[in-house]
Amino acid sequence: MKAIVVSDAKARLDDVALADLPIPEPGPGQLRLKVIAVSINPVDWKLALDHKPEWIYPHVLGLDAAGIIDAVGPGVEGWKVGERVVVHNNLWKSGVFAEYCLAPAHATSRLPEGISFTDAAAVPCAGYTAYQALFRKARIEAGQTVLIQGANGGVGGFATQLAHQAGAKVIALTRAEHFDAVRAFGADIVFDYRDPDLLQKVKAETEGGYGVDVMVEVANPGDARKSLAFVHYNGHLVSVDPLPVMTDVPSYTYAASIHEIGLGGAYNAGHVPTQRDFARMGDDLMARLAAGKLDPMVEEIVTLEDIPDALQRLRARAVTGKIVARVVPDA
Repeated sequence: MKAIVVSDAKARLDDVALADLPIPEPGPGQLRLKVIAVSINPVDWKLALDHKPEWIYPHVLGLDAAGIIDAVGPGVEGWKVGERVVVHNNLWKSGVFAEYCLAPAHATSRLPEGISFTDAAAVPCAGYTAYQALFRKARIEAGQTVLIQGANGGVGGFATQLAHQAGAKVIALTRAEHFDAVRAFGADIVFDYRDPDLLQKVKAETEGGYGVDVMVEVANPGDARKSLAFVHYNGHLVSVDPLPVMTDVPSYTYAASIHEIGLGGAYNAGHVPTQRDFARMGDDLMARLAAGKLDPMVEEIVTLEDIPDALQRLRARAVTGKIVARVVPDA
């Protein structure tokens, strides 16, 4: 089968390339998918630089796939060959940038008829991250004010849509050229994140001028005080990048709840309940997609062979929305 791989432990992003590999056999608890489409995410280029010691080389990159079940491993119940599915895969295992991949059955979601594989593949990594941030960690409620950083990107775009649908007031941060797109996602107010008066403007849009209930942060500012300044006392800061540094945050200043989002860590920690929740989040998001309530934000469709170039462009931040690769072009 064709696959996009890093060849050995010394390989880096420039070395990512197309290779021929044997078709894998599913083990206990696994499904084998004939991959139709895959999503390309920032974590993919980061992993090409930060290899995991558990990898076996050549290692197939990629985490998000939509496809058709091709084989069912021992002990798997409730799934059958031919079903359409979508999955956010285990980054410590062989990935999905290939014509076939293995997926944990308990973390896989069904793909309703009528949803394209391309749209479905765009959702898991960014969509599950946004979902976990808002509903599992911050537990947002209607009427709250949510500040979303990077609202034109994958995580930020899904978070803007989900927070709006939950009845929150959404303040979105992005560049001026993305204002219209972010408003279309449901943002009530949009500011340029480079505005020198940003803090004052955000607080002016909150009840009593105290600050937002929840901030979803997708780019780590370093010092946590830079983000906590936007959040009212006893509010929530949800960090998608590594947690900001709390060293210089004085005690009894913010009393904020700090949340770390790390989907892949659930696999490394072996926490099966969180892994199973990927399937539940996927089911909900696929239902929203089927109902026309979720924009998958697919901005570009490429081929499997184009993935190395797409990873380079993602690293250079020369991309908005989502890039999806069609592994089976005519599907």
